[in-house]
Amino acid sequence: MSINAVPHTIEDVNAEWLSSILDNDVTGYEVTFLEGGVLSDAYKIHDIKYNNPADNAPSSLVLKIANVVEDRRAYALANRAYIKELRFFSQLADEVPLRTPHLYHIVDDGSPDAEFFVIAMEDLTAHSLVFDQVDDPPNEAFIRKIDDEVAEFHAKYWESDVLKLDWLRLPEDKYQFPLDGSCRAGADNFPTFLSLWQQMFNQNPLEDDRYPEMPELCDILTGPKCSALVDYMNAKLDARPKTLVHGDLRADNIFRTHPDKALSEADSTLTYIDWQILQPGPPGPEFTQSWQHSLAPEIRRKDKEFLKAYHDKLVDLCPQAKTSYPYDMLVEDYKIAFVLWWLALITLGVATIPIFDQPEGQRMKALWGQGLNYSWQAIQDHDCLDMVKGFVADIG
Repeated sequence: MSINAVPHTIEDVNAEWLSSILDNDVTGYEVTFLEGGVLSDAYKIHDIKYNNPADNAPSSLVLKIANVVEDRRAYALANRAYIKELRFFSQLADEVPLRTPHLYHIVDDGSPDAEFFVIAMEDLTAHSLVFDQVDDPPNEAFIRKIDDEVAEFHAKYWESDVLKLDWLRLPEDKYQFPLDGSCRAGADNFPTFLSLWQQMFNQNPLEDDRYPEMPELCDILTGPKCSALVDYMNAKLDARPKTLVHGDLRADNIFRTHPDKALSEADSTLTYIDWQILQPGPPGPEFTQSWQHSLAPEIRRKDKEFLKAYHDKLVDLCPQAKTSYPYDMLVEDYKIAFVLWWLALITLGVATIPIFDQPEGQRMKALWGQGLNYSWQAIQDHDCLDMVKGFVADIG
């Protein structure tokens, strides 16, 4: 393979290519598969050996590449996920008030949506530890730290001209939930989802006493008004003031300084990864994904308190948000995104659940098994059924 080519798979990566991007003569290395997600694949290149290395030559790094599964890659392309992250790192990462990984190299194949690409970035595990969505989610102190940092990020881009960049602009300049197509397909996919979920987890959420409102809610959401409801919720969110939102701020996408360094939550540095569904939008849905699937109910039930602290910080930094985006509006948008994420996950589940019994799917199985139960409890706790009934009445 030419060193100037874009690797399509990890097998396309070799010592010559690594030497070219690191400007050091690589003589050997090891590869560990990190994660096969819905959109991309990631690998750790470690124990890198050099011939006469420079002082700054890394001993390890992470490569992020396009998903090798064609259907998942097509899904990412349809949502412009790859081009968004590539443009973010090349145009915005240095200015955002959030720490992002240091880059060694970034390249794509030049196609309109960058079907094949490589992002070579620092190995954050050298100094930090990821919040594990299943086993090690943020504690309350870290949640508040994330709130403060994300408020700074949102305040910087509040109604900003940056939102008009061609690669960021919304279709027809109208807000659309990042996984809009998956939401609309939720109705058709729901029977298959239920069947797969029962086979994998021996659970039917429609027959679980903990979630008594789920049968009626799912009947409405996956019924004939599914697309009309998605249109209504998108329109509601479109009417809000907008900022730049990460879109996937779940625990697995945030690292903090490794606890072995004995730093307090206040002194720890956070690093934010996975910028593939970045887009303009109101802030409320940002926190749905952060907390709905990552926090145990006893912690997540403080979410309105967390939202209030975030809103106070946002207003302090961006005073116009006090009237243009009041706290009650923030809470409603947060709840709307519960419903949209649930619809989207029905469709994503149909594509993902079948791999859970394979060795590479074990962690995904744990993540989904815990995360969706957390989600259903959040939907129950926030009376989303009553909210959706109100939307149906408005639609007529």
